[in-house]
Amino acid sequence: MKSIRIKRSWYVLTIFAVVISLALVTSGWSKEKEPASGPRNIIRFTFAPDPVWDYLQDSGIREEMEKASGVRILAAPTWDEFGIYAGGHADIVSVGSFEVPLLEVESKRKAVVFGKYNMTRAVLATATDNPYKTLADIPKGSKIAIYNTVGPTLLWGVIVKDLHNLSYRADGGDYDLVLADITNTAQLAANKEVKAAQILPDFSVPQLMGGKVKILYGGRTGPDLIGEIVGGRYEGPMTNIFMAREEWYDEHIEEVNFFLKLWQRGLDEWQAKKDLIIESYPQHFAVQTPEEIKFMKDYLKAHDWFAKDVYLTQDWINKETRLFDLMRKAGFMGKDEKNPRFEVHTP
Repeated sequence: MKSIRIKRSWYVLTIFAVVISLALVTSGWSKEKEPASGPRNIIRFTFAPDPVWDYLQDSGIREEMEKASGVRILAAPTWDEFGIYAGGHADIVSVGSFEVPLLEVESKRKAVVFGKYNMTRAVLATATDNPYKTLADIPKGSKIAIYNTVGPTLLWGVIVKDLHNLSYRADGGDYDLVLADITNTAQLAANKEVKAAQILPDFSVPQLMGGKVKILYGGRTGPDLIGEIVGGRYEGPMTNIFMAREEWYDEHIEEVNFFLKLWQRGLDEWQAKKDLIIESYPQHFAVQTPEEIKFMKDYLKAHDWFAKDVYLTQDWINKETRLFDLMRKAGFMGKDEKNPRFEVHTP
């Protein structure tokens, strides 16, 4: 009996040792599979409501590609993507390239820019019968309606400083910038309650269609003007780039590659089915009637703000990063602040 007990004890100890060893090995695997920055095959993504994203979802393309890759995107559409990301509740965010330095400061996190999506579409407009052609024609101290104190205001601040050596900023400058709702800035200009307004064409369709406001700079957009400043037309500046927290990016390259592949498919669908997507999701373009839908189709044919390619190239980075030199010159960045990190991926 004693011999049997000894054998049984040895057997139990052996099994226990094997279990402990397996647990340690499994624990090691688990640490490799689940980085501290977040689990693998999961992307927490926050961005503004978007027609191409809705099309990818409603057409089944997103589900099909997620199943094939094993990667899931936990999407959180919101107009406060800046705040959601800064609060640490997203891995990838879509913001303006010129907002990245401020976002890094606010979130206290380094970021990596790895994709592009929408060019800025904000323009400056005034009542049609005003004589102004550029911002330099508007008397200093005049009220100008804006809908955002960062993003487009930073961009136009850069443009105005470079073209006219004027200060256009929300916190004091040569003009009195008045914050208003995004749906109301064009009407404020049409009513002459302000001398000019920062508008989005898709939120200003009635005023543009009715001829109540005209776009300054001969209808040229921010990308048109910035292209001239940096030395050549390019897809930018971007009001929507894709960026991630640096520690998450470095540990999730496969997830990033899938994310870019999905969005490239979305941009390809947009180029092929632009009219269909506008008709299917008119709410994303702030249009309702057939006449308004046609106006938006025509405007986007002339001024398409969607990039053709989500992937960055070094040439594009060289031009886009000129913005940060211009921001330093305009006082929107400290002279010792570094440019954000950009990374090139290939399909």
